[in-house]
Amino acid sequence: MDYLKRDAGVKHILPRRRLSMQIGEERFCYLILKGRVTVHRRSDDLAMATVTAPSLVGIGNLQQMLMDGYIKTLVPCDIAILKMATVYDIISANQLWEPLAKHMMVIAGKLFESSEQLSAPSAYDIVRAQLNELINEAPMVRNNITAERYIREKTHLSRSGVMRILAGLKAGGYIEMQRGVLINIVKLPEKY
Repeated sequence: MDYLKRDAGVKHILPRRRLSMQIGEERFCYLILKGRVTVHRRSDDLAMATVTAPSLVGIGNLQQMLMDGYIKTLVPCDIAILKMATVYDIISANQLWEPLAKHMMVIAGKLFESSEQLSAPSAYDIVRAQLNELINEAPMVRNNITAERYIREKTHLSRSGVMRILAGLKAGGYIEMQRGVLINIVKLPEKY
């Protein structure tokens, strides 16, 4: 990361801002130095992953545009924005291919885990997994998004289905929410 940070201008980005992986023909890579972002697929705006600093986002597009998407800041972030050609030159000049390969293995593992959660057998299983993720978010993130919105940004579940499950969990005393914001998980049942 130090090699990439040297040639990049670091920008302070406010929450809820979008940064595209590609603008015109130019591809970009983002070095998240401080903060937390979500990575979204452009075709349907699905949130594919949540990433906490320090991290490198967009490097999978190094050779060609494979992931057409954008990042969205969740909290104030310090981000170094790099053109992909510059990233390639830095990696080559400093022989960083092995650390890059290890980073890509971590990313592949996270995408596999995300895919498993989204292909869970029932809507409840998906909601349960997302509630567990949400409760583990930093308070600044968790307290500024409704549970319904958090879940729907990361899944293809309907609003009514998510609301029905959340209402049932709240009525059963399994979760505590105030104005839609998840406050506490008492204990989520295995089956619903």
